[in-house]
Amino acid sequence: MRFRHAVFLLAAALAALPALGQHADDTIKNPFTSNSDVEAGGRLYRSHCAVCHGIEGEGARGANLTTGLFRHGASDRDIFNTISVGIPGTEMPGIFFNGRQMWQLVAFVRSLSQGRAAGQVEGDIENGRSIFLAKGCNGCHRVQGEGGRMGPDLSDIGAMRSLGHLQAAVLRPNEAVFPQHWMVRAKTNSGKQVSGMRMNEDTFSVQLIDAAGYLVSLRKQDLAEFEVDRNSGMPAFEGQIQGSDFDDLIAYLASLRLREGTNETE
Repeated sequence: MRFRHAVFLLAAALAALPALGQHADDTIKNPFTSNSDVEAGGRLYRSHCAVCHGIEGEGARGANLTTGLFRHGASDRDIFNTISVGIPGTEMPGIFFNGRQMWQLVAFVRSLSQGRAAGQVEGDIENGRSIFLAKGCNGCHRVQGEGGRMGPDLSDIGAMRSLGHLQAAVLRPNEAVFPQHWMVRAKTNSGKQVSGMRMNEDTFSVQLIDAAGYLVSLRKQDLAEFEVDRNSGMPAFEGQIQGSDFDDLIAYLASLRLREGTNETE
């Protein structure tokens, strides 16, 4: 009976993972991230985790969670696994809750570092902006309505992401590529080459944003070739931007946030 019960619990935990669509990979995104989910995760955190990691995630016996730097993986699934399995050889135990509660705890842990990067990095914001432009980042990314559309809009990135996320995204962009940022390369039956960032896909069609920023919808029956590239379209800058230049670039990204009640970047 114990074995059957354990199998049931494992099956329930796996069932709580969100289903992946076509061209799915190992990236699993938290399906429970609403304000109420974060609040519920906060209650779980304070009763089970705060004694080691601190009420605000500032760290004590456990790691500081406010930077968004996670040595055992920073994706939603990595954090889920770390919490549920624990870290062998350390004081970090595995904790079992039901699937939704686990994801709510992940959402709260994420919230501890969101928007804090600006206060955690030292750098010259204006020089960071110059580096951003010199490296051609605005060719793919928009800031305050200016720039390309092949990459994510960065106008509010400083309020949305942690220091760890910003650093990893610049140095190792392939570390975490969500499906909405996958690239599509296709060839129509008439021989026309089409490429762009995958926006949506179902059994019969795919929609993408091309290099000119236009939405393109393709029927799969009209395609002679079709490929989804799950790697980031952004080059890795590890070893290319270093020292104070790197700190300045991260300081600039961390400073980007929308003014309250507007669509303008501060």
